[in-house]
Amino acid sequence: MANFDVQRILEDQGSSCDVMYSGIFKTLQLTQENLVPYVGSDLHGFNGSTTKPWGYVDLIVTFGE
Repeated sequence: MANFDVQRILEDQGSSCDVMYSGIFKTLQLTQENLVPYVGSDLHGFNGSTTKPWGYVDLIVTFGE
């Protein structure tokens, strides 16, 4: 999240996967080049639907000033 000030975040430690929605992806000015291909299994929703992740990205986070 380089050069972006984040006012608040929600940290959900109960989930086994972290999902970044496309709106956040665009807000952080990330591109497809920032993604590392994901070679794991598809994600399964509560309604039985499945989706293939685009990939993953490691974000360096600094707390404080």
